[in-house]
Amino acid sequence: MSKAVQAQAWYLANLLALPGLSFLVLLYLYLKYVRPYQGVIRDQRDLELSDDQPLATSLTITQAELDASHIRSAFWLSVIGGSTVIGGCGLLFFLTGNNAKAWVMIVLYFTVLHTSFVLWGMFNLAKAWSSKLPFFKLI
Repeated sequence: MSKAVQAQAWYLANLLALPGLSFLVLLYLYLKYVRPYQGVIRDQRDLELSDDQPLATSLTITQAELDASHIRSAFWLSVIGGSTVIGGCGLLFFLTGNNAKAWVMIVLYFTVLHTSFVLWGMFNLAKAWSSKLPFFKLI
């Protein structure tokens, strides 16, 4: 199993099964494989393929670059997802107070946002399995 697939699997585990432990593993992978990586980390949007240009001549990517791209994507999606879910729920609670309408809004916000991040992770896991770059450019 490549590091790209492992990173995306740990990202989904962070959302669905083991939130704290999985994030620590993603942090370890990020510090070990992304920070010392000296190459340019690309993603799918960097390719800019045209209709007349075949894929084989336009893209040559190493496994290290693929791994670094997926690890970076999984780590930053975890950071962004955690901060928006926890921060948004906390902000909604702070602004609306502790009443029944507030809890309906908080649960709805949490469910929609959490499900969106899970689907994003499943999409990137499929990209990692097929040895393709993650689609969304983050940082």
